[in-house]
Amino acid sequence: MYLAQFNALTDEQQLALVYAEGAYVATRWQEVYEAVLLYQLPGGFFAELTYDTETNEVQYIFAFEAGGEHDRLPDYATFVKLPGWLPEVD
Repeated sequence: MYLAQFNALTDEQQLALVYAEGAYVATRWQEVYEAVLLYQLPGGFFAELTYDTETNEVQYIFAFEAGGEHDRLPDYATFVKLPGWLPEVD
């Protein structure tokens, strides 16, 4: 499935597809009670599920391609923890 096909689905269909076929990648926090869960889909694109931790509900879904106009992967870079055995780089 391609990004355009995914975006043509209803919100319920998108959510079902993310849970069925998506691979969880990472979580970032947008607000105190708002987690954003990143999934990679088999078509090579990504989907973010914005999740309200107080109501236990997905608020919305946003899909994007890496390197595209709406690429949000850099938002997760601050949460990447590299192993201590890697050499320092100047």
